[in-house]
Parts: sequence; structure tokens; C-alpha cells
Amino acid sequence: MTTFMASHPKLAGFDLVQTHYKKVDDHEIRADFILPQTEFHGKRPVIVHFHGGGLITGDSLSMEWFPLWLLDLAKKHNAVIASPNYRLMPEATSLEIFEDIEDFWTWLHSAEVTELLASSDNSTTLDLERIITAGESAGGLLSVCLEFAHPDKIRAATANYPCLDMNAAHYSTPNPTPLTNPPIPESLVDEYLAQAKPGMVRSSGILPDRVDLMLAAAHYGRLTQLYERGCEGFPKRELRYPMDRLDQPDVQFPQGGVFIIQGLQDIIVPAEDNKRFLTKAQEVVKGKSVADKITLVMREGSHGFDADISLNEPWLRESITATVESWLE
Repeated sequence: MTTFMASHPKLAGFDLVQTHYKKVDDHEIRADFILPQTEFHGKRPVIVHFHGGGLITGDSLSMEWFPLWLLDLAKKHNAVIASPNYRLMPEATSLEIFEDIEDFWTWLHSAEVTELLASSDNSTTLDLERIITAGESAGGLLSVCLEFAHPDKIRAATANYPCLDMNAAHYSTPNPTPLTNPPIPESLVDEYLAQAKPGMVRSSGILPDRVDLMLAAAHYGRLTQLYERGCEGFPKRELRYPMDRLDQPDVQFPQGGVFIIQGLQDIIVPAEDNKRFLTKAQEVVKGKSVADKITLVMREGSHGFDADISLNEPWLRESITATVESWLE
């Protein structure tokens, strides 16, 4: 375990506790706890956060993508942000990524974590009865999938421009608009696939590492291929596809529902995909108490538009209030 003051400007006023929550062969996968440096006694509510990066790159502390408003939320409510890494594609399959997420969830509730945080310089106890999930892009997908897996243990979910329908044509057909200038050659995807030998593990991509691979996969419609690689024939498809999960008769939402932020000019995760999720979800919960807590907030902006937006932004503060109240009640 390592405890230290964070150095990135966004993390001013926080301490970090870093450790590993699992090992795959000889590879340890890191988890970070971001702790507000505030006078507080008692149990702290929890924000379980997943980083974005197309499941290909990124790190639990990729501050370039980490929403400022989420850090503001933690400070305001003396909450701990628990942010794990997970195995990355193409070395890992999406099934292995979801295995990591479940292993992290189990570990978060373990005596090991209780002892770890109690013995840190900023001694902390987690309130595991008050958990909200969060994530950007691919991390938003993981956030929503986790709340579907544990709707009775998670109070609410948030997701920023999440790719909730990896089966959509957008992820399997070339994008007519290049994402870089000049365009990254598609051959880069095939080169990485050729190098991804069995047993290789990556669980962190420090930006800009592998951003080119992620953008190439997105531009040439290869994301669905990577997502399904090695998962052919797996029976529980709904575990990885939230749109399919909505078709299951036992589908449940947490009491605080799902709060989604989406940029109208996003060409990596199209607004139409999340509109489709909203429409389907609201139909599923029609007449239930959670019906008015399935929320999609559309704003001007492209992918990642909220990275430097404060929680004091009026539209955000007002639209997320009900979700936060459900988390903390």
C-alpha cells in the first residue's frame, strides 16, 4: 500500500491510497482510492469510478479525462472515489474485463479493504450501503453494467457519453469522418492484434499510450470486433450489452436510476445511441417509482466535453440533484 498527497492540480485537496486488488499470473492490477482531505468522522459514501479509453487504453488516474465535477462531488459529500484499473483489449477479451470488474466489486467489500483504509494516513471507513457508480465513455458502459449486476447494492449510476450499445452499426462500420488528421492507418489495429499473444496482460495505458489504437479502432469500425473477440458463443450476452439487459424479465435498476450526460456533437459515441437506451429503459420501467430517475441530459459538446466542468455549473448541479439524493439518503 502507498499513501501520498496527489500532485495533479485536479486532485488538490485529496490523498491517494494505491494498492492491487488482483493478480493475473505475475501481473498485478491496481486500484486507487481518492480520499478528500477533510475533517470527517464516520463512514464515507463511495463513488465507484471506471476510466474510459475504449477498453483499449487509459488508467484509473487518467486526469485528462477525469471529470472535475465528479471530484467536486466527492469533496462536497466527503465521499471516497474507488477507481480500479482493469485488463485492456486487445490482449484481454471483454469477458476478462468484466471478470476484473466483478473481482474488484468483491474485493471492495472485503476485510482487506477495510483494514487498508483504516490504517492509511487518512484513516477512512467506507459506507458500502451508499455506493454510486460513474464512468466516462467505455467506463460509462462498465458503470451501467455494474449497476445492472448489483441493483440492490448500488444506490444509483452515472455515466458520461457511455457506449451502451456495442452492437450498434456505428461500432462495426467505418466512420466517414476521420478522427485524426492525417487519419491513422487501419493496419495499426491488425498489427496490435497480431502482437496480442495468449497470456499477455495490459491493465494501464498512460496517455497518450495506445490512444492511436483506440481512435483507429473507432474510425474503422473495429470496436465491436475487438469487443466480441474471444467471446463467441458466450451465453450471457446481456452481461456485456445493456440494451440486451433491458430485454431480460428480471432486469432491475437501483433506486436512484441512471443519470447519463451526452454531448450532441459526439462522433465517438453518438447521441442517438443513448437516446435509444433512454427510450427503451423508460418503457421497461414505465409505471415504476424509478421511471423518473432514468435521465439523459444532452448538452452542446463533443466527446469528453465535461472533463473540466465544475459541479457548480448550473445545468449539471440541477439535473443531478435527484440522483445524488438517492445515493445519499
